[in-house]
Amino acid sequence: MRRTFAAVPMSLCMAAALSLGLPAPAVAASPEFARSEEEWARLRDNVLEYEEIEDLVHEYNVTVQNNEQQYNRDKGKTSQDLVDDLLEQADDAWEAAGEADSEMEAVMAEINARNAEASAERNVDDSTTKYIQYAQAEKNIVVQAQTAMNNYYKLQYQLTSLKKNRELLEAVVSSTVGRQSQGMATAADVLTARQNLQSADAQIIAMESQIETTRQNLIVMLGWGQGAFPEIRPMPETDVERITAMNVEEDTKKAQEADYTLRLHRQNLENSTSDENRRIYSQSVEDDKQQIVIAVSDAYQKVIQAKNSYDQSVTSLDVAAKEWNAAGIRNQIGTISRLEYQQAEAAMVSAQQEVQVKNLELFQAMETYDWVVKGVR
Repeated sequence: MRRTFAAVPMSLCMAAALSLGLPAPAVAASPEFARSEEEWARLRDNVLEYEEIEDLVHEYNVTVQNNEQQYNRDKGKTSQDLVDDLLEQADDAWEAAGEADSEMEAVMAEINARNAEASAERNVDDSTTKYIQYAQAEKNIVVQAQTAMNNYYKLQYQLTSLKKNRELLEAVVSSTVGRQSQGMATAADVLTARQNLQSADAQIIAMESQIETTRQNLIVMLGWGQGAFPEIRPMPETDVERITAMNVEEDTKKAQEADYTLRLHRQNLENSTSDENRRIYSQSVEDDKQQIVIAVSDAYQKVIQAKNSYDQSVTSLDVAAKEWNAAGIRNQIGTISRLEYQQAEAAMVSAQQEVQVKNLELFQAMETYDWVVKGVR
C-alpha cells in the first residue's frame, strides 16, 4: 500500500519508512468520514489512474494542504480584519527596527514595516478572495498533473520511435562497414554512420532522463515520495464525440460564470474602498470578460487543429503500413535489401508512435477546452 493511516505516531512512521528505504506515508487532508471506504481504498493503493488525479491533488498535494491550513486561519475574516492583521505586522516590524542590534537588521525591519503598511493600504482581500485564490491554485495543480501524465506517455511513444531508429542506424553501420570492405564506401562514410548511431544513443539517454523527471514530478504532485514507483495506468481513451458537444457561444457563458480570475476580481472590486482600487478592478473585470471570450475560442480552435493533425497522422500511418507490407514482399523475393526493408519498418513504427502522440495531443486539447469552460485558463 502507498499510504498508511493506522494510529501510529508520525515519528515511528518516519523511522519505519526510512529503515525500509520507502517513502514516508502521506496524510490525507480530509477526515476519514469525508469519503467512503471504497474511495479511500482507491486513493491509497499504489496505482495511479488519470481519473484519480483531482482527488489525489486535493488530499495529498503539499501546496494544497498548506493553502487549506492558511485558509482555515483566515476563514471568516473581512477585508478590514486582514488590514488589521497587516497593520499589526507593521507595528511588530517597527518595534523590531527600534530594538535591532545592527543597522542592517534595523533597515530590513523598517522595509518589512513599510511593505506591510503599503499592503494594508492596498488590501482588497477577505476570506472569500482567499478561498477563490486557493481553489484556483488547486485546480491549476490538477491541470499540471494531468498534463504531466499525458506528457509521460507521449514521451514513452517518442522513445519507442527513437529506439527503432537506433536499430536502423545500427544496421546502417554494419552495412557501411561491409560496403567499405568491398571498396564501395569510404572511411568517412563509416565514421558518419557511427556518429549518427552515437547521436541516437544520446537522444535515447536524454529521453529516458526526461521521462523519469516527468514521472517523479507527477507522483510528487500527487503525494508519493520521489523514491516511490506506483503503477501508472494507461491514459483514458480519446472520445472524439466530445468535440460535437462543444458549443463556443454557450460554453463562453459558462466560462464567464465559472472563471476563477473573474470571480476574484469581482470580489476585489466589491472590497475596494478607494477610487483608485475601484478603477483598477473595474477595468480588470472588463478585461477578464474579453479574455475569456478569446480563451474559449482559442481552446476550441486548438481542438480542431489537434483533430486534423491526428487524422493526418492516421493517413500517414496507413501509407507507411502499406509501404512496409510491400517491402516485406519484395524482401522475401529478394528485390530489395534487408536494410531497405528495415528502413520501411522503421518508418512504419515511427508512424504508429506518431498516431499515439497525436491522439494524446487531441485528448489534451479537449481537456484544456473543458478546463477553460470550468473557469481555469
